Amino acid sequence: MDIKRDDSCVSCGESLPAGTRAVWFASEKVTRCVPCAASYVDTAPGEPDAVAPQPPVLPTLPTPTLQAPTLPAPTLAPPVPTPEPQHESVAGGSAQSEYEKRSARELARKQQKVKEDAERRQALVAERPILGRLASALTPKPTIGPESQATKAWNLGAKGERRVAEVLAAAKGVEALHDRLHPGKGKANIDHIAIGPAGVFVIDAKNYTGAVDIRNVGNIFKPDWQLYVGGRNQMKLVDGVLGQVETVRSVMSAAFPEVPVHGVLCFTFGTWARPMRAWVVKGVTSLWPVKLTEHVSVPGAFGPMVPAITEHLRQQLKPAS
Repeated sequence: MDIKRDDSCVSCGESLPAGTRAVWFASEKVTRCVPCAASYVDTAPGEPDAVAPQPPVLPTLPTPTLQAPTLPAPTLAPPVPTPEPQHESVAGGSAQSEYEKRSARELARKQQKVKEDAERRQALVAERPILGRLASALTPKPTIGPESQATKAWNLGAKGERRVAEVLAAAKGVEALHDRLHPGKGKANIDHIAIGPAGVFVIDAKNYTGAVDIRNVGNIFKPDWQLYVGGRNQMKLVDGVLGQVETVRSVMSAAFPEVPVHGVLCFTFGTWARPMRAWVVKGVTSLWPVKLTEHVSVPGAFGPMVPAITEHLRQQLKPAS
C-alpha cells in the first residue's frame, strides 16, 4: 500500500516518506520496503498474507425493495385568468348600427302599410263588390319605395367614417382609435382620434355635400369668420368638435398635460368653393380625406410618446360599438 505517514523499513532501515509504496505487517505491526518484504516472505513462509492481504468476504445481504414515499398532493394555486384584450370599435360602427336599425324600422312600417291597405281593399270588395272594386282601382296603393334621406344619411355617414379610417391607416407614425364613446353625452361618440408626432387630433367625419367655405360675417375691423357648407351656416359642427376636444384634453391632462389636442372636421363628400385649402375656424380645421393624412402626420416632438398616449386614450375612452 501507499503509506499514509513517514516511516522506515524495519529490515534495512531505509527511510519511507509518506506516499511510498511499502508493505505493512499487521502481526508484527512494522513496515518493510518492497524488496525487504519480498525477501522476508521467502524466508518466512508461515507469515500470514503479508504482501497481498485479501479483503474480507462480506456476507451477501438481500437487496432491499425501495418504495417511493407517499407524499401529499400539492396544493395548486388557482389559475390566474388571462385578461381579455379590450374590444376595438370599428370605424363607422355606431353609424352603421343606427342605419340598420332605422332601415329595418322603416321597412317594417312600409310593409305594414301595404298589408293594411290590402286587407282594407279586400274587406271593401267583400262588402260592396262593384263599388269596392271601383274604389280600389281608383285609389293608389302604397308601395315599398326607396329609403328616406334621413335613413340614408346614416349609411353615408358610416361609409364616410370608413373612408377616414383608411386614410388614417396610411399616415406614417400615426396611430388611430375609432368610434369611442363621448363621456357624459349618452350614446354620442367621437368618430376618430389620431395620435401623431404633433399631438392628438380629434376628428369628426361629416357626409355633408356642397361647397365648404368660410365667410366673414363681421367687418374689416372686427372680423367674424364662420363655416359654411352648401351655402348654410354650419358653426354648430365646429362647436361640436370643440366639445370633443375638451373631453379628450381632460382625460389627458393628468398623464400628458403637455400634449396638444387639435380639432378637425373632415368632409368626406364636400367640395371646396375656392382653390383647395384647409379652413381654420375657432381653432378647428376643416379639410377633405386626402388632406387629412398630411395634416395628422406632420413632424413634432411627441413621436416617441405615440404608443403610450394611444394606450392611455384606449383605456380612458371606451368603445361605442
